[in-house]
Amino acid sequence: MADIEIKEVSQEDAIFMWNRDNPNDPFSRSAPSWYDIQNWLVRTNDGEVVGIAGYTDMGDYAILGGMKARGKDQPKGGGNWKAMLTYRKGKLGNKPKIAGFRATKMPQDKWTAMNEKAGYQREDMMGIPEELVDKFRQRYGDDWGIMKNTSWFFPLMRGLI
Repeated sequence: MADIEIKEVSQEDAIFMWNRDNPNDPFSRSAPSWYDIQNWLVRTNDGEVVGIAGYTDMGDYAILGGMKARGKDQPKGGGNWKAMLTYRKGKLGNKPKIAGFRATKMPQDKWTAMNEKAGYQREDMMGIPEELVDKFRQRYGDDWGIMKNTSWFFPLMRGLI
């Protein structure tokens, strides 16, 4: 049986560990200072990093970023993305979460559509400061969203992974 765990590490350690264990899919993040991610998670399978994700808890809302995970078609892949989302949900609860969408493994429009189907939307700001929302609009166009976790979200995710 595989030894799977999720742990919190520094940004430097998360990126180093991902790149060490996934040399054919290196992680790089070039984001402005307002999109600072302070907390980083890695998911390991028998000590090998199979997922990475970041978040910043702003009190009344959260900022998400830095998600990368091995897919079903890769060794020790499958279920990593969902596991990282579930873990972050446990850390952040039902507060609104804002994220920009940058596809690395599929067409951008498909990635944005998947996130919208999962519950991200751009109509209700849910108390996230307008100044931050405007920065996401300027940087990502329509490739960003805000989500509030609800009980219907995770059953819906089963159809996306």
